[in-house]
Amino acid sequence: MPTEEEELQRYRAGIDEADREIVRLIMKRAEFARHIGEIKKKYGGPVFRPEREKEVYENIRRLIEREFGANPPMPARILQYVYREIMSGSIAVEGGPTVAYLGPRASFSHEALLFRFGSSVKALPVDSIPDVFRSVEATGAADFGVAPVDNTTEGAIGITLDMFLHSELKVYSEHYLRVTMNLLHHGQQDLAGIRRIYSLRVAREQCREWLQQNLNMKQVEIVDTPSTTVAAQLAAERKDGAAIASQFAAEEYGLNILAAGIQERSYNITRFFVIGAEQAPPTGDDKTSIVCSLHDRPGGLYRLLTPFDRHNINLTRIESRASRRAFGDYHFFIDFEGHAQEPRIREILDEISNHTSFLKLLGSYPRMDLP
Repeated sequence: MPTEEEELQRYRAGIDEADREIVRLIMKRAEFARHIGEIKKKYGGPVFRPEREKEVYENIRRLIEREFGANPPMPARILQYVYREIMSGSIAVEGGPTVAYLGPRASFSHEALLFRFGSSVKALPVDSIPDVFRSVEATGAADFGVAPVDNTTEGAIGITLDMFLHSELKVYSEHYLRVTMNLLHHGQQDLAGIRRIYSLRVAREQCREWLQQNLNMKQVEIVDTPSTTVAAQLAAERKDGAAIASQFAAEEYGLNILAAGIQERSYNITRFFVIGAEQAPPTGDDKTSIVCSLHDRPGGLYRLLTPFDRHNINLTRIESRASRRAFGDYHFFIDFEGHAQEPRIREILDEISNHTSFLKLLGSYPRMDLP
């Protein structure tokens, strides 16, 4: 009868053999990626292709389902994370890209960038959302940008919407990030001993109920910060208070999580747009974003929306925003299912152009599932 060590050694040997095969195949995949990169450079194609990324993930899901059924040894979503880094490394082998984001490091925008592009991407932190657009369009410092566009708690990010009115950049892909707020500290401070909190005002408002129930807020000094990341930076550097920020920020600045998930709404999701000069091709499962203004006459909004109903197109978002040109004048930002290259979508866009004083296609991109 084999001993425990002998049984373990047999399976460890199997893992070692599997690892050798995995490494060999990953390197073979990297070689293919290098050749693809050379072809893209030759013909000027974009390095990052969200529709191809979506296809790879779908191929993985189908392969797991076919080979292992409904209960695989490892969930498909875990393997997707692994492949995200493999594809990130492949993109680096292909020669890029550089991606601008609203910094500093460990911000939610940075976290979304890493989820979307992986850790091998060249990340460029900038100081504002307009700087994200400028880095891609005006200065050429970045190939793509990542900008927050809306949040389940706070609604639309107005400055991002405003930038699209004047920019020629397109929405290239989307990403949803589940936002979790945590109370961070450099040590293992007892909650009763906290006397100072560094926090972005919006983040603090999302955690108000937990703070009131768990801390003596009459004795706590609030220090406002421009971002949750700066809050974590200050808590780490000054070591005189706690911060409200993400787990990513805790890891980046060496802080401990005193309390996790302290926001009042567990369903707190921010959507980000990846912006670039290119337009993503159709995948068969896409969304399109437009912005438009209406003629000042009765029934304008009805005439705008009727073609979507007639073609059975689902609207996923409609947001009105003051145009700042005249009182009562609004822009409408609309997201809907489908790609602008589809005949039915082209027909809708042609029709609604007759009912609008201004119409701009912001982009069509692969649809992403909510986390």
